[in-house]
Amino acid sequence: MSWTTIPVFILLFGFIVLIHEGGHFFCARLFGVTVHEFAIGMGPAVFRTKRKGVVYSLRLIPFGGYVKVAGMEIVLEGKAAKPQPGERLFRDLSYGKKILMMLSGPLSNILCALLTFIFIAAVLGLPTQLQSERAVIGFVEPNSPAYEAGLAAGDEIVAINGQPVTKWTQLAGLIHRAANQRLRIEFVRGGQHFVRELMPIYDATLEVARIGIYPAYAVEKLPWPAAVRYGVTITAQQLVAIPVSILRMLAGQMRPQFIGPIGMAGMIDQALKSGLYLFFTMVASFNLFLGIFNLLPIPLPLLDGGWIVIFLLEGLRGREFKAEHKIVAQVIGLVLIMAFYLTVVGADLNSMLRRLLPKG
Repeated sequence: MSWTTIPVFILLFGFIVLIHEGGHFFCARLFGVTVHEFAIGMGPAVFRTKRKGVVYSLRLIPFGGYVKVAGMEIVLEGKAAKPQPGERLFRDLSYGKKILMMLSGPLSNILCALLTFIFIAAVLGLPTQLQSERAVIGFVEPNSPAYEAGLAAGDEIVAINGQPVTKWTQLAGLIHRAANQRLRIEFVRGGQHFVRELMPIYDATLEVARIGIYPAYAVEKLPWPAAVRYGVTITAQQLVAIPVSILRMLAGQMRPQFIGPIGMAGMIDQALKSGLYLFFTMVASFNLFLGIFNLLPIPLPLLDGGWIVIFLLEGLRGREFKAEHKIVAQVIGLVLIMAFYLTVVGADLNSMLRRLLPKG
């Protein structure tokens, strides 16, 4: 991995968080709620400035961010400060406006993904045909069997289980029919010949075996009307596909495909080497996933969807939950999210170690 990947990764993650928290910030100002701070990152502040009563800060840990508004206490911040004269409190808003404020962050990410898909189709171009008929890898999925076996973009596969391979279509057919079969893959990299063994995974959605590789494509730009249709269509498809995939992974029907910071950095590194199409596709995909993940209707705060469930329940019962109940929910939510995050990072590290360990 190139060292230039690290600053690009930090800037990209910061941009996605900026889009998300910017949605919350805009909605808060629209509804007249007092905003104390707009922060990108977590932990100690490395830069801060104050304008028109709002503190804007960059924080040391480049993951996450928040908009601190009056009347919406977060247990991580400790006890809530007493309301100051003239402040407009979040808790004084109607339930409808509270829900809109929670929706504004994820919807901003989804809108950004939509606009990025349109930009890709109209300005960068979409894959239309293989750059070459040869079985040359253009991209390797993080945490996939191919990634863990050490395959990389630019490798040319020349044989599978002793059968010579000359075309990508031939390669794809051999892999797709290899469910529950161990594959011995021979490939060429920089003029040298390598051999790796791996076990494909079965993709229940496509009903084929996969190892997590894609070819290199030539791209073609679309007219703007067609690009808009493409952007709307692909965004709508993903809005359905991502939650379905999450449910199937939780049900054990599908191999977990979540990636953490290490996996994201690996994807960015490959994208930077493969071209702008892949890089901006990742920008759109990361925005889309963050938006959808934050909308998961888990009745625990820290996710926007969790707050929405809380507000809906409060509206139905006609009164708010007690502050101590919300604090307990926040602590439980924090523990669950941290457990999920550590699990994802652990899977990233495990996959990376399998990739780095000497192969036979």
